[in-house]
Amino acid sequence: MKRNFLSICAALFVILLFAGCGGSAFTDKEISEAGAKLIAESIPINEIYFGKGLAAVDADSEAADVFAKEIKTSVTLLQYLPVDKSTGFDSIDRIKEATEKVYSKDYCAYLYQMAFSGISDEGVTATYARYMETESGILAVRKEIPIIEARTYSTDVQVISKKGNSAVVEVQSYVDGKEDVLVEVQMLYEDGAWRLDSPTY
Repeated sequence: MKRNFLSICAALFVILLFAGCGGSAFTDKEISEAGAKLIAESIPINEIYFGKGLAAVDADSEAADVFAKEIKTSVTLLQYLPVDKSTGFDSIDRIKEATEKVYSKDYCAYLYQMAFSGISDEGVTATYARYMETESGILAVRKEIPIIEARTYSTDVQVISKKGNSAVVEVQSYVDGKEDVLVEVQMLYEDGAWRLDSPTY
């Protein structure tokens, strides 16, 4: 009887150890399907932050003139131009709403710092803010900024590890339609939904 009790305890210990160290309540299928959807949705989001960015109005447009007057500068000296309303984005909050449907809170915080505040290193500006919003609510995009070449991805997403509310998936990337590297993407389940927790650009 004592031996059976010890055997049961040992089995329970192994189960609990597995659950604590590497177990996950999510199946590989659930994770890979969520990953494929999020990775596809990340492509237009990446374009906003790292690619061509949101389209701007023409420098000789009335909207550009109104913007220049508000920030008290000449149109010819403008470093930013108002975002074209046809993009569907008219505020920084709208950009954030779209971003938060794809990326985790922590990764969003990095994107927001880079895109809306800029990044400085020891007092020297390393990255200028890509977007600004005036007091009257005009969303503007910086005209000159480095662009990262956009990647696309396969819809075949493989789970390579999972633990608790996090997972790592692997997916084939493409540049200009040509097969490039296999990319590992971290995922995080937070607030009742999966989100990407690492870049896909």
